[in-house]
Amino acid sequence: MASSRSFSTRRRRRDAKRVDIGAAKPAIPTTQLRLQTIAWLTVAVALCGAAWAVDPFADAAFDAPKRLCVLAGAVFATTALLWRAPVPDWRAWSKEAKWIAAAVIVGVLCVLLSTFASPHPELAWPSLRRFLIMALFAIIGASRLLDDAAGKRLFIVFLIACVTNALISLAQSGGMEFLPIAQLGGRFATGALLGNEGYVALACAMMAAACVACAVNVSSRAMRVGFILIAALGLWVMLLNQQKTALVGFIAALLVIVVVRWRMRWLLAGIAGVLALGTLSVLIAPLRAATWGALPLSSYQQLTTYRLGAWIAASDMATEHSLTGFGPGTFAAEAQTHRLAAELRIRERLNPPTEASFVYAHQDYLQFAAESGIPALLLFLGAIVALFAKLASQREPTLEQQVLLAIGATGMIVALSWFPTHIPFTACVLLLCAGRAWRLIALPREVLR
Repeated sequence: MASSRSFSTRRRRRDAKRVDIGAAKPAIPTTQLRLQTIAWLTVAVALCGAAWAVDPFADAAFDAPKRLCVLAGAVFATTALLWRAPVPDWRAWSKEAKWIAAAVIVGVLCVLLSTFASPHPELAWPSLRRFLIMALFAIIGASRLLDDAAGKRLFIVFLIACVTNALISLAQSGGMEFLPIAQLGGRFATGALLGNEGYVALACAMMAAACVACAVNVSSRAMRVGFILIAALGLWVMLLNQQKTALVGFIAALLVIVVVRWRMRWLLAGIAGVLALGTLSVLIAPLRAATWGALPLSSYQQLTTYRLGAWIAASDMATEHSLTGFGPGTFAAEAQTHRLAAELRIRERLNPPTEASFVYAHQDYLQFAAESGIPALLLFLGAIVALFAKLASQREPTLEQQVLLAIGATGMIVALSWFPTHIPFTACVLLLCAGRAWRLIALPREVLR
């Protein structure tokens, strides 16, 4: 009897030490709460700075102050967040989250290797520093900083930043001038505080997609009407600025929302089938000659707004240095040489528009392969696809998951013909969303509540 009572006592003590993940979260020390508050405010300020900051005395009046805001905000917020923070328990992560994290780490090492091997070290090393600092936003999103109401408040900040630029763009289209502009960053003087109507349209596409995801999930009629009106505002700005890329990204996000929200797997299978047929028609020479090759090159130049030269240059760069690329931030230095070589090879002119040059390839995937190598591209792209595929496969996707999928899908599609990862505002938003999506698949829902 004594031994039985002793065993029962030891068992009760052992059970008492176990942590019930369904119970309330353990109390966070006051110091950590204050540091988290500081980190959240820093991220909010960085997000607003990326949307609103303008320095009329800088050479790049719109881009330079925004980039400073996000880089300084990433460093300061990460320092505050990690100060005296406990070491994360990686053993508690899901298997998929571990593989995604491993792929990202190896991808970062590939980028580091491409920097060492770069023929333009004076460009590669500063670009690597910016790349690593911007990557901190993914770590911030993967932290507990956006748990509970904090994530909702930051989403509101995102909406305010986008709506402000959308309204200013509309006012500018009506002839109202807010800032004297010496040279247009795009085709129209409707760039608002982002400096380019394309940037405004990309932000509006992400905003509209997220608001549609909210509208089909909220129960309050007033909130549903509000989200629909914001989405309509974003759509209006996209149409007014004639931004086809942003519109295609928005439509793709709508399809993702429909598939995830109502579990229409047949629609997803149909989209995958169309994409597979399109890919085969490009890869197989007879099909390519009968389809894509039937049109003259000039037609594709007009259809892609003269991006074809930049795309071919980036593709040739990736082929020439397939393992390591030319180094981060080196596309602009190599693009002209490779474009001219391509023109001689195909005996066609691939000139950009008059008085314009492509600093970016207007295709983030090709540019990343050209600068960091094909292995790095495959690692990061595989991690992104696995991340959002796992998030979309949830049986009962939450509103937050659908919003993240909507924004992520918009960014992934838009990156096919633009450069959202090089625009401070959209890059900041996409990295925060990617980090948050990883956290949702890494930990059980009970832990996040």
